[in-house]
Formats: sequence, structure tokens, C-alpha cells
Amino acid sequence: MAVPFKSILCGVEGNPSSTEAARQAIAVAKPGGKVHFVAVYTSWELGPDFTKEKLQEALKEATTMADEAGVTATTEMPSSRYAVEVLLREGKNHDLLVIGTHGRSRAVGIMMGSTATKTAHGTEVPLLIAREPPGAAGFPSDILFTSDGADDSWPPARVAARLAADFDANLELVHVEDGKHPDAAEVITAQVEEIEKIAGGKPVVAQPKGSATDHIVELSKEKGSSLIICGRRGLSGIRSLGSVSERVAHQADCSVMLVPSDSAD
Repeated sequence: MAVPFKSILCGVEGNPSSTEAARQAIAVAKPGGKVHFVAVYTSWELGPDFTKEKLQEALKEATTMADEAGVTATTEMPSSRYAVEVLLREGKNHDLLVIGTHGRSRAVGIMMGSTATKTAHGTEVPLLIAREPPGAAGFPSDILFTSDGADDSWPPARVAARLAADFDANLELVHVEDGKHPDAAEVITAQVEEIEKIAGGKPVVAQPKGSATDHIVELSKEKGSSLIICGRRGLSGIRSLGSVSERVAHQADCSVMLVPSDSAD
């Protein structure tokens, strides 16, 4: 089965977190796939990680990794005051945007405008926030898919199923009842059936009660998940403070993929 992302954009900046982002972008692309690496030169933020030479080295490193994996790589080093502006603009032309994260907290990210936070707020395409996977199993060997049982949770459900199928990964579904979706039980049952059909195995379903964010993050740690897949409804500004998906993206110890609820199935 083909992976759900044929064209991938990955931001690199010459540090370990962006190297991991490149590694995971290449893994998702698989041999024969394509990844476009972008290193944005922000002249106003001079430092050891942002010189043109350092960025060129990062692009070369990413290209070498892609070549070794049989993935076609192209590179670009545009100039912009803010890297996020380039990533969001260019991301519209791709099926998946991949970035690393320095582990900055979500509250600080909102105040300071970190690239990861602003990209999560503004992306119109699926976003993979890459972190080094726990343990030795590798990425994406264990996937945790979160569903609130809403009708618009189908795009991330199908992405999770297709990734699990393509990578022969373990897949678990977690649903925390929030009382907002009266048909949630039926939707979860249907998603389990479709995941089993696509991935070839019935996912384990966890239905804890309480804080969705806390349960998702803790379950991912307990299971050793290397990837959490959440839906994203495009909330921004103050409204985004209540977004479970964004809280998970900033609190998780593993990679998190945010799939817009209006993504093509």
C-alpha cells in the first residue's frame, strides 16, 4: 500500500532536532518517495545554528541521508525574517510538512512565537512534529491514534491506518469521552472496523476517563509510542488554548502528527 504522502516538505536548520525531522521525513517518504528540504536563512537571528554555512551543511546532510535511503531529495535555502512564513507558504504545495522541535513549552511558544507553535497554528496540511523515538524500536513502529468520535475525525483515522499498514506498525486507538459528540460510540466502532480492514489487524482501543491530554500523553509513554496522530480543526489565537491536539503536540515525548479535519480522505 502506498504511503499517504507523496510530496513532503521538511524544514532543517543544522541541529539535532532538525536532523531527526529529516530522518523521519525520509522514513515516511520511503524508497522512491520525494522530500524537499528547506533551510531558511534569517539574517536578523545570527548565531552558530543560523549561518549560511551551517544551513548548507544541514541541507547536505539531509540529502546524503535521503540518497542512502533511496529517496529523491531537492533542497532550497530562501531568506526570510521568519522561517515559519516560508514553511507555511511552501507547505501548501505538499502533502506533509515536517519540522523538528527544541522542546519549548506550549505556553512559552505562544508568547515567543516559536516555529513549531506557529506552524501548528497555521498549517493547512498535515504536520509532523518530529522527536527522537523512545526505545530501540524506531519510527513509526508504534502508533497511537486519538479520536474524539466526531464525524471529522475520519481523515486522521485513515492516515493512521495507512501508515500502520505500510510500516507494519502496532496501532492503538484512544478515545476520551468529552460529551460533545452523541454518536461517538458508533464512529469509534466504524473507525476500528476500517482500520482493521486497511491495516490488517484490529487496533486495541483505550477509553480512559478524565483529561484527554493527560491520558493521551501518559498512554503514549506507557506504550512506548513513537508517533501520536491527532486531528486538528484549525483553531487559532485564544481559541487554540483549548485544543487537545496542540497540547498533546507540545507535551508528548514522541513525534506527533496533526492531520487537519478537512484533509482529503
